[in-house]
Amino acid sequence: MRETDLIQRALGLTAPWKVVAVTFDYEKRRLDIEIDFERGATFDCPACGVAGCTAHDSEIKQWRHLNFFQHETYIRARVPRAGCSDCGPRVVDVPRARLGSGFTLLFEAFIMTLAKEMPVNAIAR
Repeated sequence: MRETDLIQRALGLTAPWKVVAVTFDYEKRRLDIEIDFERGATFDCPACGVAGCTAHDSEIKQWRHLNFFQHETYIRARVPRAGCSDCGPRVVDVPRARLGSGFTLLFEAFIMTLAKEMPVNAIAR
């Protein structure tokens, strides 16, 4: 099994999303995961829900994810705007993250768990 397949399964990604690259930097203690969508993929409009919208354009976004053991993990993805005939181009929902957040849903949940027991300043450090 290739490392991209392993990470894809661990993240629970399904088509049209796929892991295209995994980079590990031991000195920086950092793991970077690159996600893309399949060429020709269609998406549901995030505003009205109509299916079959094609990618209008895309933008690279990045989120902080839970650590991989003691190594910081970041997910970077090419996120499309779906060209809906009724609503116009809209940024599609991505798996594992909220629109506008710099953190994955799992990382946000982890922070909320810490916030119950720790001061915010300590969490930020």
